[in-house]
Parts: sequence; structure tokens; C-alpha cells
Amino acid sequence: MEEKIKSKLSRYTDPTGEFSNRSLKLAEWYLKHKLLLQKIGKYILIAWCVVTVGYGFGYLGYYFSYGYFQDQKMASQSVALFQNYAKLQPMYGAKDLVVKDVDVYNSVSDLYDFVARVENPNERWVAKVTYKFAFSGGETSLATTVIPPQSARPIAFFGAAAGSYPVGARMVIEKIDWRRLNPHVDVDIKNYIAERSKFSFERFAFTPASRSAGILNNMIEFDLFNNTAYGFWDVEFYVELKDGGDTVGLIYLNVDKFKTEEKRHIDLRSFVDNLRVSDIVVWPVFDVFDGSEYMKAGE
Repeated sequence: MEEKIKSKLSRYTDPTGEFSNRSLKLAEWYLKHKLLLQKIGKYILIAWCVVTVGYGFGYLGYYFSYGYFQDQKMASQSVALFQNYAKLQPMYGAKDLVVKDVDVYNSVSDLYDFVARVENPNERWVAKVTYKFAFSGGETSLATTVIPPQSARPIAFFGAAAGSYPVGARMVIEKIDWRRLNPHVDVDIKNYIAERSKFSFERFAFTPASRSAGILNNMIEFDLFNNTAYGFWDVEFYVELKDGGDTVGLIYLNVDKFKTEEKRHIDLRSFVDNLRVSDIVVWPVFDVFDGSEYMKAGE
């Protein structure tokens, strides 16, 4: 009878075409072995849990008994081997400006000129300095200038009002904006600056004020030459007045549209009483790294 049923089942054809004899046989096999399959799956899961959890606890025990101390030892060795870059950072940053003598010169009446000697010791850092001068009982307003790398020059404030000669004058730096020059672009910084600062003068003459001769103020005259290969829109200079080896004053000079190989006759006046000048020093004080300072060819 059972064989007849099996024979009939084997010959059964699903009229919908969705259920084959093979599917029917697989379903019959699954139902007969369902409990056995569940037991096998349960034992496999238990074995997997035992192996993985046991391995995890075993490794944790190993790590806390041995591995942790090895990690601490390696961390200590790493600190000893590698440089502390936080401590090394100041070596790569800009060094402080060096401010030397501060002098005060009478300009006219109750106006005074303040002058400090400042040096930028850095090789590739340009310093844009915002500064003022303070003295007993007052201070000047703020001014800004640029100090090129490895350069030393005067920094001045002209025509500050004071009731009497300023005592205890000192330079106060409010802010410095550092700009690092690209070593791949500006290779030879000293040569770069020198090539753009080639100014010279000739035929210097000083004529002191003389009421009897009708000369109302001191006259400082000279011919200034642009020996650079560049033209400049507005070149700023300090003209340092010297009597023998001593500085007796500074005068601000601006020369507009100063073309290459051009000569300008300079006529400066000073109202300082009893001034004597035997020589001068001309200091270019513009920013040679500022492209807007330069005239283009044909301008």
C-alpha cells in the first residue's frame, strides 16, 4: 500500500507548475529530519560560542598578565626615540626683533622725532611691525613699518608733540606680523634685498640757516641715484643726518615714480636751531618684497 502511495506521489504533477516532485521529496526529508537538524545546529552554535568566548577570555588574560606591560614598555621606548617637535618648534619659528638705542631729536618748536635702531636677525622672516614710542608723560600714536630679514635700520616716528624734551623714551612694539619667505622662490635673500636697495648719492651739500644771509632754514641737498634694475612708484627713505660720527637727526623722504638709472636732485629743509651736518646716510625703508612697489616696464 505504501509503495502504491509513493508511486502515485512520484507520478504527481502540480497543475500550477509551481511545485515539483523534487520539492515535495525535499520537504518530506526535511520534516523527517527536522529534530535532528535542530540538534546539530544547536551543538554547532554551542561549540562556536565555547571556542570564540573562550579564546577571547584567554587572550584578555594573556594581555593583562603580559601584553599590557609590553605595550607600556614600547610606548616608553617610542617617546625616547622620537624628537619632541613641540620643543623644537621655536627653532623653526621667527626670532624676536632686537631693539637697540632709542634717541629723541628736536624737530621744530615743541615737536620731536623718535628713532630706534632695530635688527631683524631672521634669515627668511619679514617683520611687519606696528609700534609706538612711550615717554614720561605721554606716547606717540601707532605707526607701521617693514623690516626685511637679516637687516638692521632705524625705525622712526616724526613730529610727535610734547611740552618739553621727552624723558625716558622707549619703543613699544604693539604687534608683529611675520611673513615667511618661500625658500623655493627666494633662494638668495641677501642678494634679493641688495639688488633692490642699490641707491647712492653724490654732491652732498649742507647750508646752515643764516638770517644775515637770508637763509631761513637749514638746507640739505644731494643727488640721489636709482642704481637698481627696477622702477618704483613711491620709494620711502630715511635720511640720517650726521655731524662727525654722531647722528643729529633724521628726515623722512618720499620719491615718487623713481625709474631705474634715474637721478633726482633732493632738497630737504630743517628748522632745528644750530644744526650742523657733515655727512648723511640714506636708508631705503620700503618693502622690497611687496610687488605693488614696482613699476612695470613702460610705465
